[in-house]
This record gives sequence, C-alpha cells and structure tokens, in this order.
Amino acid sequence: MATILGSFTDLLSSSATREIGQAVGLQPDLVSKGMALAGPLITTALAKQASTSTGMADLMQLVPKDGLSSILGNLGNLVRGRPGAGAVTSIFGSGSAAIAETLDRALGFKASSLLGIAAPLVLGLVGEAAAENKLGANGIASMLAGEAAQFQKAGGEGARLVQDALAAGRQATELKAKYSPVQWDSVRLAPVAAAHVIMMADKSGPVGAVKELNAAAGVIDDAKKGAAPTSLVRLAFERDFSADELSKFARGRTPADALATVREAIDVVERHNPSDAPQFRRLVADVATRVANASKEGGILGIDGTRVSTAEQVALDAVRTVTGQT
Repeated sequence: MATILGSFTDLLSSSATREIGQAVGLQPDLVSKGMALAGPLITTALAKQASTSTGMADLMQLVPKDGLSSILGNLGNLVRGRPGAGAVTSIFGSGSAAIAETLDRALGFKASSLLGIAAPLVLGLVGEAAAENKLGANGIASMLAGEAAQFQKAGGEGARLVQDALAAGRQATELKAKYSPVQWDSVRLAPVAAAHVIMMADKSGPVGAVKELNAAAGVIDDAKKGAAPTSLVRLAFERDFSADELSKFARGRTPADALATVREAIDVVERHNPSDAPQFRRLVADVATRVANASKEGGILGIDGTRVSTAEQVALDAVRTVTGQT
C-alpha cells in the first residue's frame, strides 16, 4: 500500500476538492493548499499520540475497523456534516484551538475548517493500512512515526508550519494546565462579571441589557483578534459564552460578588501568567467601559466622551481600581 500521506493526496480528486470547498466556503485551490498541510499535521499529531501507551489506546478507539470503506461510501455526508470535529479534539487535545488559529494565520484563510474533514480520512487510511498489513498497536505506531519523520525530513515551509502549529498546541495545553477548573472559570467569567458590575449599577431594561452584553462581546472579539494563538486572552475565550455564564451574575448575585470574581481572576492570572496579566487587565477594564457607554443617555461624561450615569461611573471606577486601569 502507498504511504498514508500519498493515499490522502490521491483521495482529493478535483470533484472532491470542489465539494469540500462548497461545504466550507473555500475555493478549490485553497482547499488543496489547506489539505496539503492538514494531512501531515494530523498524521504527525497521531504519531506523537501513538508514542505513549495511553495515547495509543485512545488512538485505537478512533481508528475505524473497516478502514475507508464506510467513510468514502458516505463522503458527501462527511463533507456536509463534518462529524470529524470530535476526532480533531481527540487528536489535538486541549491545544486544538491554538493549533487551528496558528494554521489559519499562517495560511491567511480558514484552513482549520478542513481539519474536521481531513481527520476521519487520515484515520480511515490508518485503519486500512493496519488491516492490509495486519498491524497491531506497535505496528501502527511505527508506521505513523515513519510517515511523520519522512514528512519532516523533506523539509520546506509545510514541515515548518506543521511544527509551529503543534508547538502552539503544546504551549496552549501547558498554559491551561496551570489552572484548576475553578480558576479557569473565574478567568473566563471576569469580563462577564465586570459587565454585570456596571449593569447592576443602573439597570437599563431588556433592550439595553442586550446592547450592553453585545458591547462586551465586541470588546472580547477585538481582543482575541489581536492576541497570539497561545496567549491567555485567546485561549480563555476561544469558545463563546454559554447562556448560563452570561446570566450567572443576574440571578441573586450582588455587585460585590461580581467585583470579587474580577479580583480573583486577576490575582490568579498574576500568579500563573504574569506576562499576560496586563493584556487581561485591559480587556476586563475595556469591557466595563464599553458596557457603561453602550445604551445610557444623560448623566456625566464617561472616559470616551459618551455619557454614563453617576451610579455607573462609581461602578466603573471600582472596576478600574481592581484592574489597575485608573
């Protein structure tokens, strides 16, 4: 049988590339460019996973027993539904978002949208090779290691980008591992808490509340765009807030509770990631400022020249004091 990566390339006929492009919103030439990295990236990550007994056990759960037959027989559904997203997370772990963002920034388009399609194809090829060559776990691990080594030995920009993306994934995983689940939740909730400190100071009704929460989301999105893929700000807010998170401080909580959450988050970031603390502090303070200016009229002039109420100004000053942005 041909190599895994050779077979992967052979699967990408012009019709398949066109179908994939239509599903993910990319031109066929960009699909080809993205898949040329997605295949080696996934294969190299699988080789790393297979290098430990625990990782190998997890990998064997991912490899389909019937190889490519079920996948290719239903390629249309694979492309349209992209059920491979779960496989991507299983392969890349908690660094998945950093890997995806690194890939997208390096190529200049949403190449990460292809990973959920590429992953089942690569896994299917691994399963097919294992069946044809009667490979057990050790044989699969050796095969993957050889493929990854051969790709890196060829060198070039693609080899460098694969290593850069996987390095970003490792850094992201290491950063997240510094925080307990409770600490990570407090970091994620800090901007929401800052927003609620302002919102509870002078409630503006349902329409105003929506404007204020949208303003907070806009600040976070802007901060993420300018943040490195492995930075705290990028990683903490890689997924959207749930309805429960957004409403956490609206149910029987006080402004003091919300402010305490902001303080706790800043303290834990200062301990674990002091180099990221200034950016995180600015983000939380910017959320409070934007929320204060989102929907109110009258009152006194806020920091950016719009008007906020006296109660909001007091709340805003409290957030700025906690974040050190006075």
